[in-house]
Amino acid sequence: MDISLKKHSETIFWFDLCPNDESDFISIYLVIDEKIALIETGPACSHSNLVKGIESAGLTLSDIDYIIPTHIHLDHFGGGGHIMEACENAKALVHPKAYKHVSEIDAWWEGSRDFLGRVAELYGKPKPITQSRLISAEDGYELSLGKQSIKALHTPGHAPHHITWIYGNEAFVGDSAGLWYPDLDKSFPVTPGYYRHDLALQSIEKMESINLDFLLYTHFGPRSAKNTLSQTAKEFELWMDIVKEGVARNLTSTQILDILFQQRPGLLESNKNHGVHQSGTHLGTVEGMMGWIRRENEKR
Repeated sequence: MDISLKKHSETIFWFDLCPNDESDFISIYLVIDEKIALIETGPACSHSNLVKGIESAGLTLSDIDYIIPTHIHLDHFGGGGHIMEACENAKALVHPKAYKHVSEIDAWWEGSRDFLGRVAELYGKPKPITQSRLISAEDGYELSLGKQSIKALHTPGHAPHHITWIYGNEAFVGDSAGLWYPDLDKSFPVTPGYYRHDLALQSIEKMESINLDFLLYTHFGPRSAKNTLSQTAKEFELWMDIVKEGVARNLTSTQILDILFQQRPGLLESNKNHGVHQSGTHLGTVEGMMGWIRRENEKR
């Protein structure tokens, strides 16, 4: 498969990773400054496409200085160990809570298989990364890439180990701002099994407090930041209100999702366009929100 490199700015380039030929799903970014950083790796199954994307920028694998995931879910960093083997000069920046998991992968892989099932097998098993090649990125950690630095903003909610990376007036947002569907001009929440709604909203607020021009989504592509994060927070809250009402009525996750399909413009269309890797994404988000509601109710 041909990989087409797109230019976002003078230093930021990106391409569609197309894992297992599924397009418009995973964006991979390259920051080409005095130092070169790869933002996200995608899953292990797309290693060859990742290499093609790097080489399409006129780079060799030995040119990569840093590999920087937003978090270590398999669709974002499942291929981290594979590309680290190939990029012999690179170091990887990860959240302190992810540090042990990427060097000792058994718990990471088993947890991923339990949650994702068949999709985890499609993504492929990660490879461990030796700790000597890892950098633990605390909140506020800043790394100079040359003319500009990249800075870690811890944004938990989607995952406790999630980092939004700030580069000038741009932000590599991972899943902290949900999923962006450029063809529909819509964005929707995405939550895993253990979701923290309170922290997700706080993280969006933290990002909104920064004067950002663009949000660089992993799913999918660059988007103007103008009014985007306030709209994103509203969408998260609308979903939560609908899910709460469904839980109060003892509805199943499928029944709640059907209500969302009826009430949220573009959602059903986005679901129809999902390939095998994204199958069940919106249902999983409903179930993640239901889990948070139940845990909160148990505290009372």
